[in-house]
Amino acid sequence: MTAFDVYELVSAVFILGGALFVLLSAAAMLRAKDALQMMNVFSSATGMGLPLAVIGVFVHLTGRDGFEWWTLLVSLMTIAALVIVSSMASNTLARAAYQSGAPLDPATRPQDLAGDG
Repeated sequence: MTAFDVYELVSAVFILGGALFVLLSAAAMLRAKDALQMMNVFSSATGMGLPLAVIGVFVHLTGRDGFEWWTLLVSLMTIAALVIVSSMASNTLARAAYQSGAPLDPATRPQDLAGDG
């Protein structure tokens, strides 16, 4: 087994792990009872699944082209952007869904926005 094969194996594990997170999130979204639960379930795909895929691509590129600082920097910036933007977006979308009057599951607790008018 060559070093390239090891990089390919490791990158495949990361990419498939990320894809599994996205798949499980999609399956869980089908079972969600309201928009707030859907936003909560979606966060695991963007918080873990996509960063794992980016790490897998970085490992693949490192195995193919050798280590490059630029590739590492782009990968780290991509992961940071995914985590920051996805958390802000999911909070904004959940707040908008709640304020639009979308029906909520009665078991959804707490409802911190209930006092807002």
